[in-house]
Amino acid sequence: MTNSEGTEVTRRSRQADVAREAGVSQSTVSMVLGGAAEHARISPETQRRVVEAARRLNYVAPLQPRSLGWLQGRPVAAPLLLGVHTFEPIFPTSARDYYFEFLRGIEEQSGVEGCNLVLFTAAPDEDGVRRIYHGSTNSLRQATGSLLLGYHPHRDDLARLAQDGYPFVYIGHREVPGTEISYVGGDYRSGTGRIVDELVAMGHRTFAYLGDPARDEPQVDRWDGFSSALGRFGLPVPEPAYDRPDELTAQWLDGVVDAGATVVVVESVGLLRVLTAMAGLRGLSIPDDLSVVLLVDDPGGEIGGRSWASLQVPRNAMGRRAVRLLTSLITDPGGDYERQILLPCAQTLEGTVAPPRPASVVSQ
Repeated sequence: MTNSEGTEVTRRSRQADVAREAGVSQSTVSMVLGGAAEHARISPETQRRVVEAARRLNYVAPLQPRSLGWLQGRPVAAPLLLGVHTFEPIFPTSARDYYFEFLRGIEEQSGVEGCNLVLFTAAPDEDGVRRIYHGSTNSLRQATGSLLLGYHPHRDDLARLAQDGYPFVYIGHREVPGTEISYVGGDYRSGTGRIVDELVAMGHRTFAYLGDPARDEPQVDRWDGFSSALGRFGLPVPEPAYDRPDELTAQWLDGVVDAGATVVVVESVGLLRVLTAMAGLRGLSIPDDLSVVLLVDDPGGEIGGRSWASLQVPRNAMGRRAVRLLTSLITDPGGDYERQILLPCAQTLEGTVAPPRPASVVSQ
């Protein structure tokens, strides 16, 4: 096999080789491949360059003495077989799909770690959820450990996996009553709070909030970050429009505007679609008449063919960090390391946010 310069490489490449191929320092390679890039503020572009160089060179992290452990009385040795289970049909068909970067991050880091992957699917139950347990059988048992994804997991399955001692990492912040599970999520609370800070600095004082009716941890974290930030400034916290989704009509938007709101914060792409339709009916221009912030990035760019001010979820980094955490749970189950990880989110207010019109600015 040859690298991008046409020179021959072997499968036993070193981090120094990866550093030369990527054009970065060896310490940068160590932090990226070791899962510490976010804390070291290494840009996503540099992270991607390092991971792609490692893949071109067939770099595999060397086995350390602690990387051989025991699982259910049997020795575990590389290559590990990691499972990927989704609670809903979310496997992407395009690079523009939301879950694409999660899965690409999983694949990239699994290659770096020298792990194999297997995808688990199952017929959904009456609630449309793909169950892990069928009777007393764990359908993930062929894999040494698994990565779990999905909007709405079955909490009983998660609790049972933890009780059985099966190694798994949930990609996304999820809590299970009565037990602690390992997860890698985005720090939506802090990210949303920073967005409010920036909006207030621009002059916005009255806000509206559109949230999803289903309130899992990611939605709760966003609302907590939003309401807590407004509380810090002594600004009124609006009634969240997720308790009565049937009332989301153009008349709701009329009430928001009449109440003096200059910005609407929206939790999901689906709700953004509703909001833009309502704004169109009322002849409101975004952001001239009303600023809008989406609390999740829209990789497909499907709403209005424009870029939206948004909270940007570190999807690729979450996938890679989850693989790192899962391999640690398998090879060093009693180790001293963090098992519940929230990665920082970026944000941008470009595109659909503007300072409020002077007549709309109310002194704090």
